[in-house]
Amino acid sequence: MHFQEIRRAAAQGTISLPPPANSEGLEDLAVLKSCLKVIRELSGFRYAFAKDAMAETFAPLMASVEAKNELERQGLKVSLKSYFLSLILKDLENPDILLIDNYINALFNSANEAANGPITVQTVVNVVNSFPQDGINWRENPQTDEEQILLQPDTFPDSKAVQVELARWEKYSKELRDLDPLVHALLTNLYFMAISPLNRHNGRVTQILLQLSLMGQNINSPAPCLMLGRALMTNAHFGIEERLYGLRTRQWSPYLQYMLKTLSKAILLSGELLASLQRLYAQTEAYLKMIGLASHAAFLPVIFKHPACRTGEFSSIFTTRRQVASHILNDLARAGILERVEDGRDRVFYHTRLIELLESENYSFSPLPASIDPFVPLYQKGTPGRTKREPLPTREDGLPKFSVTGD
Repeated sequence: MHFQEIRRAAAQGTISLPPPANSEGLEDLAVLKSCLKVIRELSGFRYAFAKDAMAETFAPLMASVEAKNELERQGLKVSLKSYFLSLILKDLENPDILLIDNYINALFNSANEAANGPITVQTVVNVVNSFPQDGINWRENPQTDEEQILLQPDTFPDSKAVQVELARWEKYSKELRDLDPLVHALLTNLYFMAISPLNRHNGRVTQILLQLSLMGQNINSPAPCLMLGRALMTNAHFGIEERLYGLRTRQWSPYLQYMLKTLSKAILLSGELLASLQRLYAQTEAYLKMIGLASHAAFLPVIFKHPACRTGEFSSIFTTRRQVASHILNDLARAGILERVEDGRDRVFYHTRLIELLESENYSFSPLPASIDPFVPLYQKGTPGRTKREPLPTREDGLPKFSVTGD
């Protein structure tokens, strides 16, 4: 794997550290052209993301795909359908499901800080503490029997050597100098990968740090949801010997070209995923209007945000009665938008096309029905909750007063 080969070379002393701190002899014409290409592609993705009203909903969905891809790159097999179900059941005991949730939290918990400043040791601590069940600690620190070993912001490694390595890495991360921002981000990431200051899962943390560093003010990725894992899966074993030879001789261009190509692929895949999500949303909205359920389109943001949903959760989101929530969900199931699955005494409604899109390699989904047998919807717009019945007028003797008309 990419990480293991870099780490092995660094451990053998064949990668000269730290990386260059200025552009002299580093940014050749090919690298600069690639940087410009990636920045243009990222700008296009950022624009498409910014103009979408559903961006805040789509970002976590895209991050779940990135988490799935990265974990599968590590040899794990995970299901997003099971993950979405576990969220509503509050059941994250399955370790693979828990990893997806931790991965997404690691991305978004540090996103605001990453967008406003450099990646630091504190960022590493925040990311590591998103995986409490993994017992991640500083390299060479003594292990304990505790299941959860959380790094503290002011706690440095016991090893003096690791302390020095971390301090040098953080200094390099904070000092941009005259390097291109993309080149600096990639070299900072390579530097962390090479020193591997953690006792385990350095590769996973390195990948998250790269995602966060791309959100920095000089690069401005819109959200921590680029498809880096998928892009690395397609490029990971290409030209590793050439890249390592370049790093040994301080010829950084082959490695930078490789990583810039990977970023370009990740941005392309991210744009395709975003476009597919937008297409599914637009087609679903148009379909509901076509079959006479235009009022139900108002509930689409919720079923996109919660691909697995139950009546209780839906009711609490809209602060309405369970009966009304049940009517809405059952209408959407009868219309073929959701799939209703019996789960004991309750029912789970899955947004099957959305889950299919997120789990497919080309981000595709089954077409919506061309037509549907007419049915009377259980939910009608204008009756979102309990209505108060007006009392009947009464006569002087207290009995109801009826009005009778006719001959």
